[in-house]
Amino acid sequence: MPVDTHSQPLQAVPPPTFKYKSPPSAASINASEVVSDYLARLQKAIEKPTVLDLQDVIFPEGFWRDGLFLTWDLRTSRGVDKISQFLSKDVTEKRLGSLKVKPTVGNYKRLPVLQVEESSISILAYIDVESDEGLGEGIIRLFLDSNNTWKAFTIYTTLTNLKSHPEASGINRPHGGLHGDQSSNPTNWKERLAEYSEFTTTDPTVLIIGGGQAGLTVAARLTRLGIPTLIVDKNPRIGDNWRNRYHSLVLHDPVWYDHLPYIPFPKTWPIFTPKDKLGDWLEFYARSLEIPVWTSTAPTSSSYENGKWTVKVLREGKERILSPKHVILATGHSGEPNIPTFRGQEVFKGKITHSSKWSNPERLKGKKVLVVGAGNTAHDIAQSLYSNGAYPTLIQRSSTHVLTSKVGLPALLGTTYCENGPEVEEADLQFFSLPNAVTKAYHQAIIKDLKSPSKDGKIIEGLNKAGFVTDDGPDGAGLLIKYFDVGGSYYIDIGASSMIIDGKIGVKHGRLDKFTEKGVLFEDGQELEAAEVVLATGYQNMRTTAGAIFPCVKDAVKPVGGFDSEGEFNTLFRDSGHPGFWFMGMNLAHCRWYSRVLALRIAGQEFGLY
Repeated sequence: MPVDTHSQPLQAVPPPTFKYKSPPSAASINASEVVSDYLARLQKAIEKPTVLDLQDVIFPEGFWRDGLFLTWDLRTSRGVDKISQFLSKDVTEKRLGSLKVKPTVGNYKRLPVLQVEESSISILAYIDVESDEGLGEGIIRLFLDSNNTWKAFTIYTTLTNLKSHPEASGINRPHGGLHGDQSSNPTNWKERLAEYSEFTTTDPTVLIIGGGQAGLTVAARLTRLGIPTLIVDKNPRIGDNWRNRYHSLVLHDPVWYDHLPYIPFPKTWPIFTPKDKLGDWLEFYARSLEIPVWTSTAPTSSSYENGKWTVKVLREGKERILSPKHVILATGHSGEPNIPTFRGQEVFKGKITHSSKWSNPERLKGKKVLVVGAGNTAHDIAQSLYSNGAYPTLIQRSSTHVLTSKVGLPALLGTTYCENGPEVEEADLQFFSLPNAVTKAYHQAIIKDLKSPSKDGKIIEGLNKAGFVTDDGPDGAGLLIKYFDVGGSYYIDIGASSMIIDGKIGVKHGRLDKFTEKGVLFEDGQELEAAEVVLATGYQNMRTTAGAIFPCVKDAVKPVGGFDSEGEFNTLFRDSGHPGFWFMGMNLAHCRWYSRVLALRIAGQEFGLY
């Protein structure tokens, strides 16, 4: 995920530890009673959230992370003083006055979890929260301090439903049939859906540009909230954004991490999803959730005035003018292809192709190919080239974080996303409830442990000996924080690392000086010949894409991606800097979770809640 150069430093904050003089035994702790008692204390403390009151229930360096429940934004407050300031603001105070916090009921899987270790005794507790406007859920992580007092290290609250406009799912699912006299409207479901999707007499409230996982997930959420939504996508079919990618692509994330909202992958689904299979699933997903989609359609011009957009689109050669209130850019968190230019490339006798357009590795059998880049895509292409009889060399211009899919990735995802793990909704609540600063601290410990020779250490050592330069991620925090912070330069190893170590895939670490007729000359004077050069150089930032498609937002939108001063993501799923314009992106897991955030944010505005 390419980010603007505005990411704020993220300090890692590990959970507290203590020296207990006479720690209680696990058998003596009734976790449910501890949680009920604590929530009563917390409820009283937040009635007047002064520092003095809060310090009895929250550790001095504790966190309160909130997703739309207390404000219509993503916020993380660290420290009792900042939590007090956050809870005392006018917008927060109004909602806090009606806040009710209680243990989760009716879900046996969400009972409090007690963990007893030598230096910490903790309870993870699920909570339900309610205000005048909405319903929500959350997690509180309690620790027993050295004075035998339970306090929160992290509190998380998130909005899940609006009381005035509940989501049309579960007990609120649509009826489906039209029983009785239908003489006033004899059309059937298929005909009504087709008519609605055309928007011939009305405009969509929300126009989404892009029909990949980002656009589809937020559209699914918005339609369940009763907000007319239309996706336009330039490709002939939904899913083509995956089908058209390089031949050997298989997702590097496992199935348990990649489900979509409402319709999870079936239990027969492979652990790692092939690109074409995912493309077909996205097409099925759009049909099943009755999401209006116009394919072979792209915006040609736009303007914004008096709270409404005027967007001209070209649909299969015919122009339509739409007037939505909101536009969501969901063309992918990677934006447009980043295609650098190099000195002398016009004299190169071979072919130069960006990875987004690269295919047919079999045509390069017996030939030398240079792959510029060292992330997932570059490794996959190099692996495919070797398997098809070519001689690939990776051109590594900066260090790469490497994590094996067999050992490293399961360690990172732990028991949260795995076979026989919790349901995805529960797993997400656990995962996304942690402040990113705490996640960073946990991942630092995991990456340090993975460097053992019995884990990923042997692969890393072999890569370094082969001339491939590795790193441990920002401050030793590994893949996920590097993805959040800088957007790339990592590889989830599915086999290419061993091929590099064995010499099957060549490596050149260094900067390109210029192209020559036969290949590439590096700054150190070495020249490598090639029949073809593949640029696995990633993609531009979403802000660049926004300016190209919607020129009127170019100077208004804020930097996209990376961390803000509180450790939340810049701009994604939040105010973009231009009214009625939003960014939606990231991987499947983050689209699944944050699609609800963005949909509720828009719904709150449309239903007059802020």
